[in-house]
Amino acid sequence: MVAAVPSLISQPGSLGEVVLAACDNLARAGVKIRPNSFFAMKTEDENRMGAFVRLEEGLYRRGNRIFARVTVNGKLTWRSTKTNKLPQGRQWKEKWERRQWLAENGFMEAPKPASGPSEGAANNQGTTAKCDVSCPRVNFLFDQYVEAGHPILTKGGLKAKAPRSIRGELYQMNPLRPFFGEKDSTAITHGDCDQYREWRNSGGYVAKFKVRGKNVTRRTRGGDRAVDLELVVLRNAFELAVRRGQLKTNPLTGRGHYNDKSTVRHCREVAPTPAGLKRIVVWLDDHGHPHDGDLAEFLAYTGLRIGEAMQTQWHTVDWHEDLLHVRRSKKGVFPFVLLLPELRRLLRRMKRKATGECLFPSPFDPSKTRDDSCFRRRLAHACKELQLPHVTPQGLRSYFVTQARQSGLSDAEIAQLIGDKTGPILIAQVYGDVRPDHLLAVARKIRLTATTRKLRRKEQRMS
Repeated sequence: MVAAVPSLISQPGSLGEVVLAACDNLARAGVKIRPNSFFAMKTEDENRMGAFVRLEEGLYRRGNRIFARVTVNGKLTWRSTKTNKLPQGRQWKEKWERRQWLAENGFMEAPKPASGPSEGAANNQGTTAKCDVSCPRVNFLFDQYVEAGHPILTKGGLKAKAPRSIRGELYQMNPLRPFFGEKDSTAITHGDCDQYREWRNSGGYVAKFKVRGKNVTRRTRGGDRAVDLELVVLRNAFELAVRRGQLKTNPLTGRGHYNDKSTVRHCREVAPTPAGLKRIVVWLDDHGHPHDGDLAEFLAYTGLRIGEAMQTQWHTVDWHEDLLHVRRSKKGVFPFVLLLPELRRLLRRMKRKATGECLFPSPFDPSKTRDDSCFRRRLAHACKELQLPHVTPQGLRSYFVTQARQSGLSDAEIAQLIGDKTGPILIAQVYGDVRPDHLLAVARKIRLTATTRKLRRKEQRMS
């Protein structure tokens, strides 16, 4: 019993420490305490081995070593960090807690490589994925996918993605990393995708971004459409790992889709009518947003994507040839836009009040282009105030397609004009539309019976 006392005293929070603390308080108050064998044994033990001195939460010094207070099998115990330096002790404790978390959540600790440098260095988002290639973590596969340039895998080899597609995939990786990042890629199943869908749609992902220079933190819900697009990025990273021999098969093969195609809203469903476009532009002008009104007309008259329109500068306008030189995104074709009369009048009016080289400069810095998020909000607010159907910037692109179709152009010609390399199929399925008034006007030209000379003379006599 007496031999167990020193070990009892050395434990923080134990009965021995409580007694010693109480005695210290009595001594400060001037109360004399007779020494006995208990305190003599405690003093002798401290002189011989040294007591645990608290450095910070969970870390104590004893002699020339730092010990961590950890939990093993549900019980508190001590573990030596094998160092006397506090920063290294912290790292040891963090590593221990990480291993405990992996074990509690059913993850397998990745073995260290036998030789050579470890793969998967930290990427620009601060994530690490150091592991053996025989057991790669998802974060490691994401890092090598980004390093490879987000390639498109084809039978002929690897092809590069467009810069706009790469930016989109980087954005979609943000919610994927916290959920899948530390999981073993060889153990991913379709059930994990179902859990990710529930986590994402319930607001599990906390997005961090800046609005007007201020940091904003917000829980976001993706929706089935967003979940499908994000899982496509995960599948692409797995495909590259399969090609490099790190995975035998792609775990997401045959996953299917959560989003119902019948509920997908296409561009033509968020496009205004000519009268609706005029009302939107007038409302924006009347409420002090003339630049947003000009941008709405510009998108409708050119058929450009909003990213392409924002990058347009005045030196690209060729007034003599009636052309606007544009840089297409998504590897688009036909880098010209015809200056139709409506577009020419709009550009002449915008040129008179231009303050810089950009067609749509930032209100804070004329040398930079403006942010499109503000325009999207004001466009949606205008439609709500005017009690019009919801309109988006992509819907304004569809407005141009619809007007071109009603003017008699073929889908192949329209696809060329708007710089879409997919061709007429996408125009018919996504963009294309014919308004009821135009359809009725065309339908009046239908003749249901054959016209003979006798019927023609009879119609002339009756008229």
